[in-house]
Amino acid sequence: MVGFFRSGNLATRVFDRQFLSPRPGATVNTVRQFYENLVPSYTIYDVECPDYSFRKFTDDGKYLVAFSRNHQDLIVYRPIWLTFSCHEECDSHDLPDQARRFDSFFKQLYSISLASSNEYICKDFFLYMEGHKYGLFATSTAQSNDSSATEGAIHGVPSIEKITFYLVRLEDGAILDEKAFCNDFINLAHSIGAYLYEDLVCIVSLRYQTIHVLQIRDSGNLVEVRRIGAFCQEDDELYLHSHGQAAQGSSFLPGIKQRLLSFIFRKTWNEEPDQTLRVQHLKKKFYFHFQDYVDLIIWKVQFLDRHHLFIKFGSVDGGVSRSTEQNLAFFAVYNMETTEIVSLYQNSSEELYSLFEHFYDHFHANPQNSSHGNFISSHSNSVHALDQLRTIKNKASSSPQQFVKKMMASLPYTCQSQSPSPYFDLTLFRYDEKLISAIDRHRNCTEHPIKFISVRQPNVVKFKIKPGSDSGASDSRAKRISSFLFHPFFPLALSIQQTYMQPTVVNVHFRR
Repeated sequence: MVGFFRSGNLATRVFDRQFLSPRPGATVNTVRQFYENLVPSYTIYDVECPDYSFRKFTDDGKYLVAFSRNHQDLIVYRPIWLTFSCHEECDSHDLPDQARRFDSFFKQLYSISLASSNEYICKDFFLYMEGHKYGLFATSTAQSNDSSATEGAIHGVPSIEKITFYLVRLEDGAILDEKAFCNDFINLAHSIGAYLYEDLVCIVSLRYQTIHVLQIRDSGNLVEVRRIGAFCQEDDELYLHSHGQAAQGSSFLPGIKQRLLSFIFRKTWNEEPDQTLRVQHLKKKFYFHFQDYVDLIIWKVQFLDRHHLFIKFGSVDGGVSRSTEQNLAFFAVYNMETTEIVSLYQNSSEELYSLFEHFYDHFHANPQNSSHGNFISSHSNSVHALDQLRTIKNKASSSPQQFVKKMMASLPYTCQSQSPSPYFDLTLFRYDEKLISAIDRHRNCTEHPIKFISVRQPNVVKFKIKPGSDSGASDSRAKRISSFLFHPFFPLALSIQQTYMQPTVVNVHFRR
């Protein structure tokens, strides 16, 4: 209780830090409490800035990544702090005119061309490696829905003539390596089709149902170290050729599908101990649904560690649509070394939901050397987030299975999709998650400022974030969406409002 009623005065907290030592392992959490006093309390509306699409900050805070509006160029900025001098006390002065300029807060490091004339940068795709030395970007040509059937391609999945991944050194913009996929389909929206873990990247080809595992070498090269799909072991294809079965390869199920069917068969077999009833049980639970299992495709993949993949299987329709809550899906844990499926769950599984609720942080691995990324709030590390989840669960008590499916739709976890900013720490601040959250997504714009309320003092609004113009005057009929980019540790944020057929409005929120 003493900690609950601690002083909110910044000077008092500095003195307390000098005389009081935090509990072992609680140093970062103790330091983060200073953010209750250090908030972005001032807003500059509609700053003069280049007409770029701003993507995100890296979690070391050194880089802000943006793309040109024609989706051809990559622009990288370094955050700097607004500085000016006054003859009298600065607090009583209005900010100078230069404060309304974007380059007073951000210094452009470089601008490079990534895409050719018929290719476009995917503005939703950007992953950075641990240590923030390299960034992974993607370009693609236009999507074609009238793609002709190709051997090995899944019917119903569209095709993109060329998708290219670029490895860029963030310090100076040097393009070190690239990896191209032709006549394929990889879901680049919000980086869904790729997952980065330490120096490994897995890229999911939906069209050819192949998981490409690449390694980012220290030299700056992208090297394919494993390919999982038609074959699981490195010598599977050689084995078939040596036994004269390569010509009949089209009659074989893909290796990953064979592993899936084998696991389901053995699981169904072991469910019925009675030998006389086992055949009937297999007919009802396995053979009756056999074609449904065969038709499953890989939707999404993530790393759990360097040896295990978490794979989501579902129907073809669900693999290319945006909403997957209502589709039947399965989640498999796959061991890349042994090529075995370790466990399998349906998307309505209560057992999987229990793991999701209590061990959510194990579904996504944050960079080990990030003192900010390891403190993203979730229901497995924050009692406040857990209370929110259980409140939603109680409201959905009339249809618990639908609630579980809705929660499982977020799995596998999308890589680097949450902001590590302390202002999203649910132990420090409360806010309306329908309007703003740590998850990297566009939101419908609101007429009123978004309030960040102190958890310790529930009636105290610590600061407000308002996207759009200062006057608030706008056409209410026009659809407006907003996005928010928070610096990982500075009291600095950008709110970006986009309205159809109108200029983008960028506001800078900072501590003055």
